Amino acid sequence: MTRDEIRSEVKKKRKAVSGIEVLEMSLRICEKVVKLPEYLRAKRVMCYAALPDEVQTHGLLWAIRRSGRELYLPAVRLDGSMDAVRTTDDTVLKPDSFGIGTPVSGDVLPPEHLDLVLVPGIAFDRRGNRLGFGKGYFDRFLARCRCPAVALAYEMQLVDAIEAGRHDVLMDKLVTEAAVYDCAAEAAIGR
Repeated sequence: MTRDEIRSEVKKKRKAVSGIEVLEMSLRICEKVVKLPEYLRAKRVMCYAALPDEVQTHGLLWAIRRSGRELYLPAVRLDGSMDAVRTTDDTVLKPDSFGIGTPVSGDVLPPEHLDLVLVPGIAFDRRGNRLGFGKGYFDRFLARCRCPAVALAYEMQLVDAIEAGRHDVLMDKLVTEAAVYDCAAEAAIGR
């Protein structure tokens, strides 16, 4: 299947899931995230404000702030770049052009200073290949990071293989409601 065909198929699957199922699966995923060694070591974590059919992160954002960690959300800029903007309980979020809650203001942290990035996407394979919406914001941002990139997804978003694009950045781990996949280990055994 082409990348566009994979996107289309997985989007249909996600839209077919009920709101209750989304919340239940998201809770299981977030419970796994806060137990990851990468999370436990992290002081500065970038996460995302979820769209309705993505893994819901509201509780995770709250848990990150309550744990004493610094929380950063992505903010897409007009030039196609993305920043990590620090947020607090008082941060005002405004929907951007994609409808994603984005901080109106806050301190920007260079990507190389983050300790962990939690990444959304449309489809993934177990080797760490990721399909987003095709604009490349996360890939350009992650290329500048020195920390682990952990994707959050429903098991239904996994596909056998995604052909990597030239600028695609592999995920280090993939967390679903069913499992935590070590993408480097999966790539090594050729799955």
